[in-house]
Amino acid sequence: MTANINLPPPVLVTSLEHSIWLGLHSNLETTLKRLSLTRFSEPTMLILHDLIDCAVKAMHRSLFMKLVEDEFGIGGEITNLESLYSAEVTEHGSQNIAQYCSKNGWHVEIIFPVEEDDIVKIISPVKWDIAKCKTAKLMDALDYELNETACTESSDISIVTLQKRADKQLSVQLGSLLEDTASLNSIQNINGKLGYGVILFSSSGELIAASRAMLANVQMPVNDESITSLCAAIPFNFYNDIIWGLALTGNDGVFENYRVRMHIPGEEKLSILFNVSGYRDDQSVIHSLWQIVSLADRGASLTEGSILSEVRVHKITRNYVPQLVEKKAREAVRLGEDKLTNEECFVAVLFCDIVGFTSYVETNSSSESIINTLNTILRRVSGSIKLHNGSIDKFMGDSVMAIFRDPADAIFAALDMQNHSADINGLRSRAGQDTLQLRIGIHWGEVVIGNVGTAERLDWTAIGDVVNTASRIEKNCHPGSILISQIMRDAVIKLNHPEIKFGEIFPLTVKGKREALLVCHVQKP
Repeated sequence: MTANINLPPPVLVTSLEHSIWLGLHSNLETTLKRLSLTRFSEPTMLILHDLIDCAVKAMHRSLFMKLVEDEFGIGGEITNLESLYSAEVTEHGSQNIAQYCSKNGWHVEIIFPVEEDDIVKIISPVKWDIAKCKTAKLMDALDYELNETACTESSDISIVTLQKRADKQLSVQLGSLLEDTASLNSIQNINGKLGYGVILFSSSGELIAASRAMLANVQMPVNDESITSLCAAIPFNFYNDIIWGLALTGNDGVFENYRVRMHIPGEEKLSILFNVSGYRDDQSVIHSLWQIVSLADRGASLTEGSILSEVRVHKITRNYVPQLVEKKAREAVRLGEDKLTNEECFVAVLFCDIVGFTSYVETNSSSESIINTLNTILRRVSGSIKLHNGSIDKFMGDSVMAIFRDPADAIFAALDMQNHSADINGLRSRAGQDTLQLRIGIHWGEVVIGNVGTAERLDWTAIGDVVNTASRIEKNCHPGSILISQIMRDAVIKLNHPEIKFGEIFPLTVKGKREALLVCHVQKP
């Protein structure tokens, strides 16, 4: 039975770098709500991302091959064309191919139907291999399935539909308590399936015994001679940190998640990174469980030592990593990627600056903590950005650059910042301290969010004229005010936010612009 829901307009995709994901996520949420699958929003969005990624890349590849053959007359073996395509993508990304797609009417069409059990339809101008999707197992886990149809036998157009399978009857009792015997059986099965190895050590470091699985993991024959070779292959740092360190001091001899790399005897380049956990029993025997993390050569980048220490390092360093970078990195990892790709999208770019802070530092460095004062203000500014769905791109001394997908969110964040600023200055004034006002400038438009820098030091940041214009608007803003471009104002008005009030539009002459920039103030409620 078809639900009585208005069908959202199709989304036409020519490039994965364009600003499509916010609208797709909104449409997907509506569909999942209709199917009572809202709890699966995040994994379903990951599946949708994977499907679109496969479809768009197949379209780009097919169009590139057609373009090279038709317009340049380059034929020959397909491997030559594959090399050309690979070079094009490496050098320019998808930008040139996406532009050609737009000019020639090529696109992948995303439709959110209202038919029962249908989640999304993907219509592609070329046939593509759905078996290459990385999320097939996730689809199966969520009881989803893909159905592929062709418009006609002679047509290359294909339609792939992601659907919810019919409800299954569960044959197991949910929420039951696992009995001890069943628990032990499960543990044994897990060890067997994953090939966990076991090694017993004496308190002085002699290897007492090793399991067959452990010898198999390090590619050694199952005999007594292998025990001696295994003992010699275990790095000294393991004995130093675990046998004579963690296992014998504190924590009742329990140790967890210690990573150690073991080089395989006779295999110069082959090594295995293990995750090791265990405990010391009453007879001072150390029982250790060895789990393979990765198989790699000597140049492997995964670190050794205690994972808990790595977690502590991460907790320290993550505050220095831009929020947007961490979020996008998690998405990339879930999709099997190892780097961030450039993204073209429409955003509101906000600059916020503490007026006169430099001169304030010169005259007040001896009377109060300058860093504490700066952090008190920036903490409030950051809180406003986070509260209204923004991301901090960077801190620049006493100023902040933030980006927002929704232009109205940027306005709400700016108003919140100024309200906090008024509260802080009220307290400072009563304490006889100098007041520190904020000035805020915002502009709306298309930017490229991408990698800037070198392999040693990269920023994933927004660049383009929109960023420069927003900065110049902020520099011309009066202290305590919010100044925005007319383009920004118009974008907010289209979203129907009558609670946001604007002042009169006036021209502003800014550096780098031949024509005056039209701007207006946001009125405080």
